[in-house]
Amino acid sequence: MTTKRLLIGIALLLCAGLVWLFLTFFERYTEEKDRGWGAEARRNPFLAAERYLAQMGLEPRQAENISVLNGLSPDATLFIANSSQAYNPQRVEELLQWVESGGHAIVVARTEGFDFEKGRSDERDWLLESLGVSIVEGHEEYRFENPLQPLLGEDAELSPEQSPGEALREYNRKIDEAKAEGQTETKKEKPRNPDVEPEDLITLPTSGGAELQLHFNARHLLYHEGIDNSSAEGAPEFFAKVWREDEAVPFMQFERGRGVITLLTDSTLWQSNRIGHFDHAYFLQLLAGSGDFVFLTRPRFDSLGFLARKYTAEFFISGLFALLGWLILRARRFGPLQPSPEIARRSLLEHISACGHYYWRDDQCQRLLRGQREELLRRLGATDASSSARQTLSKRLSATTNLSEHSIIASLWGKPATSEESFTEQMRTLQRIEAVL
Repeated sequence: MTTKRLLIGIALLLCAGLVWLFLTFFERYTEEKDRGWGAEARRNPFLAAERYLAQMGLEPRQAENISVLNGLSPDATLFIANSSQAYNPQRVEELLQWVESGGHAIVVARTEGFDFEKGRSDERDWLLESLGVSIVEGHEEYRFENPLQPLLGEDAELSPEQSPGEALREYNRKIDEAKAEGQTETKKEKPRNPDVEPEDLITLPTSGGAELQLHFNARHLLYHEGIDNSSAEGAPEFFAKVWREDEAVPFMQFERGRGVITLLTDSTLWQSNRIGHFDHAYFLQLLAGSGDFVFLTRPRFDSLGFLARKYTAEFFISGLFALLGWLILRARRFGPLQPSPEIARRSLLEHISACGHYYWRDDQCQRLLRGQREELLRRLGATDASSSARQTLSKRLSATTNLSEHSIIASLWGKPATSEESFTEQMRTLQRIEAVL
């Protein structure tokens, strides 16, 4: 008993020592890794802009059709990601009337499918035509987008000389080298703004005396005759050039009634991968009104793979309940299980054989035999024949049917059959007699 207690005490001391060592040398630390954008950010390119405006006290929301104008208040701001959303003159008129009542519309001009040689697009842009604005070719060497950032996060780097495939291989090579050498150096904080030449930036003054720096995509520019002639009809109230020698601009504003229309060509300025550059976010805050901020973007339909991942649990749970209901339904029965009915049709001989066996088991064969006898005797006129008349008739029938006189007398006037063989024999005799009549 003493030895057992000693062993228990030693085990408790060892456990206490292990706990003390763990608490002494254990060190908790956290590490943050950028894994790229989440599923919501990939589906909604303006997610960062929505959250930024929400922090400013606004109520941003998404819309997919310009019919949202019917429910907008005059102090709201409507961001239209593509001017083709105003797809006919009636929609353009509704938009302009809402702006004249005090609304603010921020519209990105549609540049897809624009042919600079012909000077027009494949489809008419009703809004630009109503404002007297045309699209001209800008600076082709303009490049700033990084297609690897949504996949690799902030560590993605893409130089102008590299293709996305080469940059991805370079990124994987750096990871392998870091693992092989066991590098633990602290990662340097990258600059917030991309490396852009100062002449590619637009500087705008603010009411507080500060300046805004904006980086527009200048591949396509906007032109209005009011840029060269401020007295022209419908001239923009404000515009900004990238380079002084440019005849067109990437950004201009029109006053209509009590509202403002802001027109620009860069659809990525406030997307999640660029809103943090320079003063883009603050510029969006200045343009936003005091009411709702509605993002009118193109409809984005979920892919089949996304829907399958989203509703996997519901699919399997509903399938499980359906299987359980089917099992309960199939398991419900009363009494012994009946055999499945025959689906094949039997032949005529089988049908006759089955009927014969039924009559035989039901003791109806004597009635059948008696009825056949009475019919033949009536036709022969020997219903009440004497014994001599029966002998004479049997001889005549024997000569005709080649049957014996004894079998003819037994079939016509004998006792009914008591076995299947005798019944079959008597019925066959009567049928042969019937056949010669």
